[in-house]
Order: sequence, then C-alpha cells, then structure tokens
Amino acid sequence: MQSHNPNAVVREALQPTMSQFNSWRADLATFAVRAERHAGDRDRRAMLERCAAIEDELRAARTDIIIELAEAPRNIAGHSRVADVEKALDNIEAALRDVRRRLRH
Repeated sequence: MQSHNPNAVVREALQPTMSQFNSWRADLATFAVRAERHAGDRDRRAMLERCAAIEDELRAARTDIIIELAEAPRNIAGHSRVADVEKALDNIEAALRDVRRRLRH
C-alpha cells in the first residue's frame, strides 16, 4: 500500500479477495443446483471438500484484509468499499452454509 490516494490504497488491498469472488460464487451456485439433483455420495463428498476449501479461503481473505488495513488511517480502513467487500464475504459465507446444508440432506 504505497499510494496515498484512499481509493487506490483500498482497491489494492481488496483486489486479491475480490478476484476470488466469481470463482466462489460460481462453485457455490453450481453446487446448489447439483445438490437439488441429489448428487451421488462421491460427488457430494467432492463438493463438501471444495466447500471446506472455500471456507478456508474466506477465512484467509478476511485475515489478509485485516492485516493489510491494520495500520491504515481511518479514511482507508473505514472506506465504504471495505464495508462492501466484508458484506460480500458475509453473503458468500451464507451461501456456503446453505449449500452445505443441502448437501448433507
């Protein structure tokens, strides 16, 4: 984080996390559909393994954001884009919980 432009600093800090959103959402959407079609045990295990990996990736992403912004000034750490990304992570976690619930039934 070398720039002093708050938007640029925030964008740089959040880019690694934001670059994973499409992959997480696509996997979870696919799994939700496949869960409704009653996937076989092998398929279900593979999807649950990917769900566990996504959970780990989400945890790492949140940790990275905290570390990246830990010493940032308030106008950067409290930037609306940070709040938006945190809310998006919450939504992905909710989708993950839902997919896991469907796969376990």
